[in-house]
Amino acid sequence: MKDIIEISDSHPHGILTVRDRQSVTLDGVKNVEGFDEGYVSLATNSGKVIIEGKGLKIESLTRDDGVIFISGRINGVYYSEEKPERGFFSNLFK
Repeated sequence: MKDIIEISDSHPHGILTVRDRQSVTLDGVKNVEGFDEGYVSLATNSGKVIIEGKGLKIESLTRDDGVIFISGRINGVYYSEEKPERGFFSNLFK
């Protein structure tokens, strides 16, 4: 039996599918910020997403639709909120 995990959030194109820890499909990708065989860092409609694993390969990326397909051993998928940098005056008046 294969494990399929699908997470959907409230953003359009916000579907993440992990299939049997061997592949990930993610919608809403704006940019690939970095990657190697151990991680893929993505800017998405939902914020930053980091996929960690072994032997990771970006099999396909459709820029028009923002859909990426990654294969390899998936060890973790992490969301990170991107916080805007605080300016000089906002730090001064905390």
